[in-house]
Amino acid sequence: MRISFSKSETQILEQIRSGDEKAMERIYHAYRSEFLIWSMDKYNVSEDDALDHYQDAVTIFFEKVSNGMLEKIESTIKTYLFGIGKNKIRQKFQKDAKADDHLDGMTEHYQFLGEGVENHSTFEEAKNLAVNAFNQLGESCKKLLKYFYFEKKSMIEISKLMGHKNEGVSRTSKKRCLEKIREQLKNTNEDG
Repeated sequence: MRISFSKSETQILEQIRSGDEKAMERIYHAYRSEFLIWSMDKYNVSEDDALDHYQDAVTIFFEKVSNGMLEKIESTIKTYLFGIGKNKIRQKFQKDAKADDHLDGMTEHYQFLGEGVENHSTFEEAKNLAVNAFNQLGESCKKLLKYFYFEKKSMIEISKLMGHKNEGVSRTSKKRCLEKIREQLKNTNEDG
C-alpha cells in the first residue's frame, strides 16, 4: 500500500531539505508500521530490532536529503527507505556472523589455555582459571579484552575507544594481555 502525499515526492524532498519538520513526521509515520511488519516477516527480526532499523533508515534518508546528497528519487520514498532498511538488516546479520566467529575463537582460546593445565581436566575448570586470570589483569587489559570478546568490537573501534594510535597498537596490546593470562595460568599450574 503506497501512502499518497498531496505533493510530489520531489516537493517533499525540498520540504525536508528546508527543515520542514511536519514533512519529516509524515514520512516517518507513513511507512513505519508497514516496514516493521515487512522486516519482521521477511527477515525474522524482533519488533525492537525492526524499529531500530527503520529509525536508522529514516535518519540516513533525512541526512542525505538535508545535506544535498539526495536531490531526486527514481523510485518512491517508500522503496528508497525500505532499501536502506534492508541494507541495515543485512549489515546486522553480517556483524552477528562475525560475533559468532569471535565467540568460536574465544572458545578455542579457552580450550588452548586449558590444554596446559594438567591438574584440571575439564573445560569448565580451565575456563574458570582463565576468568580468574582475567580478573587479575589491569583495567586497561580488561577493558580491551571485554571490547573484543564480549562486545564484539573491531580492532578499529577498539583503537578509537582505547585512544590507541591505530588498530595495530590495539592488536599488540591484545596480544600482550593474552600473554599475561597465559603466564598467570602457567604460574597457577606450576603452583598447583
